[in-house]
Amino acid sequence: MAEFEAERAMPADAQTVFGVVSDLDRLPEWMPDPVDVRSTGEGEVRADVSPRGVHEQGLVDVSPDQLRVEWGHAPEYAGWLQVEHANPGRSSVVIHLSFLGHQPETHKGKAAAEVRQWLDDALERLERLVVAQR
Repeated sequence: MAEFEAERAMPADAQTVFGVVSDLDRLPEWMPDPVDVRSTGEGEVRADVSPRGVHEQGLVDVSPDQLRVEWGHAPEYAGWLQVEHANPGRSSVVIHLSFLGHQPETHKGKAAAEVRQWLDDALERLERLVVAQR
């Protein structure tokens, strides 16, 4: 098992940021380049990670009252994203991934380093999207 987490301050209030991350049709706008995630229906997504040969369906739960999005593909993978209130007009986002099987990411090295970079890239893209929306 391997756990990954990244956090980034956002230059917008929590509701604005959550509006972007909870719109599953906007996932391709802020996911890192090697990760293609698209909504396929109510509460479902298709994830394609070409460098890993991953092509899977997953479930997504959006909780507006908690400003939280959770997703997973049982029994090997789960994740969540939490938007948190900060100073007026500001917020932060924490994204967490859990690899529960024997994927390359669980063995450290290059695959784990790539996941950390992808998390940072996703949060940077999300920040740019939020700034452009203001």
